[in-house]
Amino acid sequence: MADVLFCTDDFAARHSSRLQSIAPEVELVRLVGDDPVSDADLERITLAFFSHDSWPERAPNFFGVALRAANLRWLHTMSAGVDSPIFATFTDRGVRLTTSSGSSAEPIARTAMMYLLALSRDLPGMIRAQDRAEWNWHRWSEIGGRSIAVVGWGPIGREVARLASAFGMEPTIVRRRAHGGEPFPVRPLGELASIARDHDAMVVALPLTPDTEGIITSEVFDAIGPDGYFVNVGRGELVDQVALTAALVDGRLGGAGIDVTTPEPLPADDALWSAPNLIITPHNSGSTAETGQRADEAFLANLERWVAGADLRNEVAP
Repeated sequence: MADVLFCTDDFAARHSSRLQSIAPEVELVRLVGDDPVSDADLERITLAFFSHDSWPERAPNFFGVALRAANLRWLHTMSAGVDSPIFATFTDRGVRLTTSSGSSAEPIARTAMMYLLALSRDLPGMIRAQDRAEWNWHRWSEIGGRSIAVVGWGPIGREVARLASAFGMEPTIVRRRAHGGEPFPVRPLGELASIARDHDAMVVALPLTPDTEGIITSEVFDAIGPDGYFVNVGRGELVDQVALTAALVDGRLGGAGIDVTTPEPLPADDALWSAPNLIITPHNSGSTAETGQRADEAFLANLERWVAGADLRNEVAP
């Protein structure tokens, strides 16, 4: 029996010729707007691709269908992170799970550098002065020559370190252990507070696991200090958010740029919104058209491997 791929109508329209070339025997069941999928089509679905155009508005509809597809064998997601419980639901029932890991690394790393540049130039303060029509001259700081701890050595961490080095910063890789051949010095994740004390900035690009949840504590913020910067492009749950707010309000942390919070969306009355020297973006640092294109390409390459019976790339262990 031929495989049947569940995907969005947008993805199918973008890649109809590629799909026909790569997998001519694979049939499609399309998610058309928010229309329901028939029971007959639910039975037929064996493959599914959660594409970039599904997020965030169509995600509930997509996963609602995928969860009801009893014969689903393989799910590919455009996201690198699979810490959401929804993915465990699939792997627990034996569905193979692969990701487009790396597709968003470039824009996310550039966002991290944007935070560092903006904080070193007090961009939040300048924007407030502009809103008040105040000519508020002040001297900037430079990031060149400053040390940066890059916590996490996946595609995002590697791109952050590369860009930081290009800006004249001195990166240190923070991971569980050195593997050999790393392009910058390596220090172990278990020494996080000590590492923070030795560096001018810290960028966190870790996955969320039981071991990493809450790993960024008040001790880490105190170690970074009033002249240092903290950036989180991983997950909000990695950070003690109350401690982050207090460190900024008390002046114990020089500044922070965060793309992720707990919860999301961050409630309007959360004290973090009004903390000084803070830049918040709404978990969209990787949300570019090019990210979506790279995620599509990663899936199409894996689909070609699936049809050929070859090993899939970026498969998540059950």
